[in-house]
Amino acid sequence: MRTALALPAAGLFTRFETLTAADRGKVQITDIKMKGLSGVGHTLIRVDTDAGISGYGESGVTQSMMKAWLEIYRPMLLKQDPLAIHYHWHRMSTLMHTYMARIPALSGIDMALWDLAGKLTGHPVYSLLGGPFRDEVSVFINTEPRNMLDRAVVKDWAAQLRQSPQGFKAVKINTTSPIQRPMGRYTTTLTNQDLHKIRTGFENVRAELGPDYDIMVHCHNEYDLPSAKAIARAVEGIEPKWLEDPLPVPFSDSWISLKRECRVPLLTGEKLEMPQGYYPFLKEQAVDFIYPDIAFCGGITAIMKIAALAALFRIPVATHNVGGILLTMSSIHFGLSIHDFLTSEARMGGKIDILVMAKNPPVIKGGMAPRPELPGLGVELDEAGVKQWQRSGDTPEWV
Repeated sequence: MRTALALPAAGLFTRFETLTAADRGKVQITDIKMKGLSGVGHTLIRVDTDAGISGYGESGVTQSMMKAWLEIYRPMLLKQDPLAIHYHWHRMSTLMHTYMARIPALSGIDMALWDLAGKLTGHPVYSLLGGPFRDEVSVFINTEPRNMLDRAVVKDWAAQLRQSPQGFKAVKINTTSPIQRPMGRYTTTLTNQDLHKIRTGFENVRAELGPDYDIMVHCHNEYDLPSAKAIARAVEGIEPKWLEDPLPVPFSDSWISLKRECRVPLLTGEKLEMPQGYYPFLKEQAVDFIYPDIAFCGGITAIMKIAALAALFRIPVATHNVGGILLTMSSIHFGLSIHDFLTSEARMGGKIDILVMAKNPPVIKGGMAPRPELPGLGVELDEAGVKQWQRSGDTPEWV
């Protein structure tokens, strides 16, 4: 396992090393600050330097959790060269005594360092990562009818989706909606009545959207093995893009059993961390796609290592993203940076769009995000827009 995990790292960041070589050792980190973003359950990170340039990232933890971890990570980074990203990532991710590393917390710091590296050198992040492989990235959204079992309601919902100015062509829909069970909580074995409702609900959606839209069947790791197998059979007829997270998060032989019988593509990974979390799923051929979240898996550095590992098995990578604009931009840059990229989730299309967090948000057309041209992540935060996603307890200022 150690050998397999080490192989993808060889030469992975050669482009970064080349493009940043002339700027090494010229700038120091002066502070790391944060701002809560409870509307998406994340925390924004800002890494400041003595050059007057800052990098921004998004950690997959709440402000209170991030505050505790900054007490550990900040001293490791102060007065250090921000371009020594791999050194910093290694130190943060290998903590053991007295605390095990908190991967979602360091993910935002790593993201901010990559944004900072781009700004210091004048390159977009995807260029530092070896891209671009394409000019635009496919994005999709979470949306569903308020009642999947009512054809009239589904018809109205489908009409609204078609009218979206962003032109999304793929949607992710919860399996818990037709059966009115809470998502993300272990549930007992589904009944035949439950399965009939799931089948009917998704068939209604496919009938209204037609063949030109991708439908992702969305679970939250709630189900036992027989229920997961039954759901796969129930939705097989709609030809879903994938069946997501039908089993509990950690790898087990149940994933192999499910894959053996499943006739729809399987996907998992939003809660997995570091290359080690994905390795058994890839090695055992238990999924068709993997689905890292840059704010959870270990940041941009980790997801590039994860993608290189997946490439050994020829498994495409999609990105999970229900976060803010910085996570969205990071997902776009990553999507531009590898060959076998599939698509990225995006928190868009709601009453308050995460795009309000940016002064220069990406313009989504036809469900595609364009290649950014500015250095770093290529986006400037709009503090007023960020405030719309803050909640009680989030500090209005950077602290």
